[in-house]
Amino acid sequence: MRFPALAALLLAYMPPSQAAEVTLAQPPAAAQAAILRVIAELPPQVPLRRRYRLAVAYGAPLFPADADLAPQPGEPANLDIAAWLRLPTARRAHDVLITPDADYFWHQDGTEYSAQFIVHLEQRGMGSALSIAQAHPTALYGRKFHLLGRTGPGYYQDIRPIAPSSQAGADLAAWLAVALGPAPP
Repeated sequence: MRFPALAALLLAYMPPSQAAEVTLAQPPAAAQAAILRVIAELPPQVPLRRRYRLAVAYGAPLFPADADLAPQPGEPANLDIAAWLRLPTARRAHDVLITPDADYFWHQDGTEYSAQFIVHLEQRGMGSALSIAQAHPTALYGRKFHLLGRTGPGYYQDIRPIAPSSQAGADLAAWLAVALGPAPP
């Protein structure tokens, strides 16, 4: 790119992607509590339980630091996470991080996929708007032999960073919209 400073300036003023934005009837604080409850109450036999294993409120001790959510070296650029990281702390107050089981991958967009999801909640009238950003999306490409693996020679899972799946975010947003009830008229 010829104008990296201009591109950085434009990215700094872009809000998080609104592609998977859903309107909820609850205000952000109530929506956050409902999301935490819905995730916690998923029965173990439901397949979504492994995909949406843990929900953590923003500001809780288990919520990762900004540096841990930012794309790491070797990961593709993630505009949604970059935009979320630029939000002031006050606008993140009701956000929720949803993580899968550490070893769980699901079939998404033709690959075995996994990601952490940040559910961003903003006040919209009497309700709230919900949007999703994905942190550290990865794909499982099977197993690969490593001579110098972490426990010696052997076959290890071939897990690589991948661009976020818009469908995975839309699936979570749609599921939460149904789980949390109808939108205001």
